Amino acid sequence: MIETKSEAKSNFVGYLGIKNYSQIKRNLILPTVQNFFDAQEIQNFKAIDEHAGFADLDFNRNNFSDFFANFYDFIVNDIQSVGGGEFPLTITYCVTLDETNCSKTCEKTKIRYDEILLYKKPVFYFIYVDIKDVFACLRAMIDD
Repeated sequence: MIETKSEAKSNFVGYLGIKNYSQIKRNLILPTVQNFFDAQEIQNFKAIDEHAGFADLDFNRNNFSDFFANFYDFIVNDIQSVGGGEFPLTITYCVTLDETNCSKTCEKTKIRYDEILLYKKPVFYFIYVDIKDVFACLRAMIDD
């Protein structure tokens, strides 16, 4: 089933409705994300709110100023100084089923991804999960 999320910030983000999403998240999504960030040596990360999702198509539209307002809301709004010129940042990510959002491949994990940089430092990652892996995970849940 494909669901619509009319409250999403992007007009281009597609949603796939899965009845047992918590099991997919636990058995596939979170291990993939953890594996990726371990390889990147990043300990502080969080998923964006599902209603804040955006796609590469958002970068090519006339609403670019709206995109940056939303970018602030869900990616860099928690930056705070801890003194000494340090500004630790929790890296934000979203999982995508659209491989075109992920032009890079992690050498250690072979996970496809892309990143948005702020002053040459990654602040956001798209992490690709193959829909075939989602279906394989769903089928494995049936066999359990």
